Amino acid sequence: MDLNNWSKAVAEKRWPILPDTLAELRDACARHSDLVNFSDLSNLCLSDPFLLLDLLRVVGNSRALQRNESIPSVEQTLMLMGLEAVVGRFNRVEGMEPAPGRLDPEVYEAVGDWMGRSRVAALLVKEWLSIMGDLKVEDCFVAALLYNLPGCLYMIQRNRLPDKPLLQEMSEAFDTDYAKILEAFIKHMPLPAGFNGLIGPGKPNKRRQLLKLAIATANSLEHGVERSTWLVGVDAAAKMINGHPEQAYMAVVHSVLSVARRPHEIGYTFPARALLMLPSDAPKAEMKKAEALADGGQLENAIRESIRFLANDLKFERVLYYHYEHEQHALKLRYQVGVAADSPLRKLQLELEPGSFFGVFASKPQSFHAPAAVRQQLARRYDDAFFQHVGDGEFALMTLFGGHKLSGVFYVDNARSGRAIDDGTYHRFKDLVTRLTLLPQ
Repeated sequence: MDLNNWSKAVAEKRWPILPDTLAELRDACARHSDLVNFSDLSNLCLSDPFLLLDLLRVVGNSRALQRNESIPSVEQTLMLMGLEAVVGRFNRVEGMEPAPGRLDPEVYEAVGDWMGRSRVAALLVKEWLSIMGDLKVEDCFVAALLYNLPGCLYMIQRNRLPDKPLLQEMSEAFDTDYAKILEAFIKHMPLPAGFNGLIGPGKPNKRRQLLKLAIATANSLEHGVERSTWLVGVDAAAKMINGHPEQAYMAVVHSVLSVARRPHEIGYTFPARALLMLPSDAPKAEMKKAEALADGGQLENAIRESIRFLANDLKFERVLYYHYEHEQHALKLRYQVGVAADSPLRKLQLELEPGSFFGVFASKPQSFHAPAAVRQQLARRYDDAFFQHVGDGEFALMTLFGGHKLSGVFYVDNARSGRAIDDGTYHRFKDLVTRLTLLPQ
């Protein structure tokens, strides 16, 4: 395939945006002119890479931008266009809809997945830059949103899922580096030339390297801790921002969860689900059809894998998961690591009577870290059999809720060695359980 011909062909079309974005856009543009807020429109553009592309193409031919290789902010672009021109252009944009034979549902979902990864990369590079003390973040944020767009258009045109990783397959199809594909894309759309310095074949610098690490991290979330090179990338980012690896990793988790909690499309939740897939011998999960996501066993599998991660990676010596039994209104041990065969904990049912410790704790979504001194206070205050059998050491707890419904409670400690639970490990424990709340209950 010829790259220039392909780039010109995609540039000749005006591409649709996500249906949810279109509905919000219609509402915003239908308001009285005094009530239209450029900041709201800017945030809407930044939530949907296709709408962002539609806007930036308007100023891509600007001689001043091409000459200075600068990148205007989205809000600046809207203000330069003026309210009337913005409303007129946005009123003519169309929504993307799956249609068998033209845009198959599985391809539509895969496009949403890759756009979701772009959103994760954008939020991630923003947080990493902020940690580094760099307050100029929007150019990198926007560049991350645009990065996967050529791959998405390539998928839409062919209306089929790639046989290899998307960007790799596209590079092989055009026999060139993906940076060259982006360069041609920027030229023919056209987009402000300044993007070449960030995502095209430009000269390396610290901000560009950090952006590339954020994109690579987001685009390969399904590998995660299963692949050492993924963690190496996160560690490299930590060194660049003069932060701790834990801090850089937590930025990944926060970015993924932020995108999943405000999905413009089902695919926006896929990065979070990919991050949940911890190392195991099980086959790699497929997430290309919406029906596959509603599997009732998915949460149970994720709970088991999470227990394995807590024991093997976070090195907790004892991990317990108590499942909520609705009929008995009690918590019953379902999964455990590190509990002796003759321990009373194996058969102990935790009653949720009013005033009992677990009756109070399991009444709402929350976590709790109890150093040894606090654990002793709890034992004196609550006459619960649990404290008689669990030992005198430090522990941490967290409830697992699906919406307003209790699913169970996680318990972790280091009963054998008495090792303390540091803040970083406790936060990773909380984030792991938080991710489980995104799955169907």
